[in-house]
Amino acid sequence: MAIGGQRIYHVNTNCADLGRSLPFYEALGLRRVVRTVPSRPQPGDAFGLEQVAWDAWMLQSDDGLDGLALDLLQWTVPAPTGAPPPTVAVPGLNRLCLTTPTLDGTVEAALASGGSLLGGPVDAHAGGGPRTAIVRDPDGTPVQLLEGSSTSIAQVVVNCTDLDRSLAYYRDVMSLQLAGEPRTVDQPGVLHGLDHDATVKVARLADPGSAFAVALVEWLHPAVDRTSARVRAANELGLFRMAWSTDDCARDEAVVRAAGSVPFAPTATLSVGDDLPLLLVLFWPGPDGECLELIQTTDRTGVLPA
Repeated sequence: MAIGGQRIYHVNTNCADLGRSLPFYEALGLRRVVRTVPSRPQPGDAFGLEQVAWDAWMLQSDDGLDGLALDLLQWTVPAPTGAPPPTVAVPGLNRLCLTTPTLDGTVEAALASGGSLLGGPVDAHAGGGPRTAIVRDPDGTPVQLLEGSSTSIAQVVVNCTDLDRSLAYYRDVMSLQLAGEPRTVDQPGVLHGLDHDATVKVARLADPGSAFAVALVEWLHPAVDRTSARVRAANELGLFRMAWSTDDCARDEAVVRAAGSVPFAPTATLSVGDDLPLLLVLFWPGPDGECLELIQTTDRTGVLPA
């Protein structure tokens, strides 16, 4: 049984300094849309934390409301901690992929705005595909840029310890659609900061509600580091969660639990700002610890009881 979630709404990246990271993501072509900053700390059980507060901007691409949003968030309670995964073969959320019509110019702008170059621009692989590069944001979170006709948040890459297991989960529980059979591809190692070429097994799943996709990747050479699979804390730097919108969070919580997944807490109420609607949310770890989220918008204000 699959969730009734309507679409993937956003992907979240945690940063240490919102003022430092915003220029980097704007240099990639993203635009500020909504600021989410609760006026005071609130219970953080849904995140697996005691109390939570943050300052964040929702960023969009040329796709506007029809595309995915990036939730760029700086934790204030508790403070940001940790670092993005240091290697390509670490399981879990790995990188966000954006298309850009001016790859070389966008790379140059990213570096001028506090980013660093991991690798590229290069051809994606021997079988063809767009030119691509990977840059790191000011905290070291990787973002892959692909040459395209517009600026679009195209997909997120999830590193897997067992591709078949993850594919079944995202298809049968999370309602994504397999876009072509899984395949093994070679990638230029220089793109990932490696001194040798890489081989990966990839399955791409489409989100029926948008043009966004989830790329599941099992590293073969170098081999995936199975010992490093874990559930990251909600305030750790780097990519943390991927959120689906839903019209019935309680219904979908039952689906998640029936699939054997254990949420951090039952469906909870969350304020993302006093002038914004309250949300019903559910957070839980996916097959390799990556945080997945359900969001239901309510018709109540974001002001929490005193």
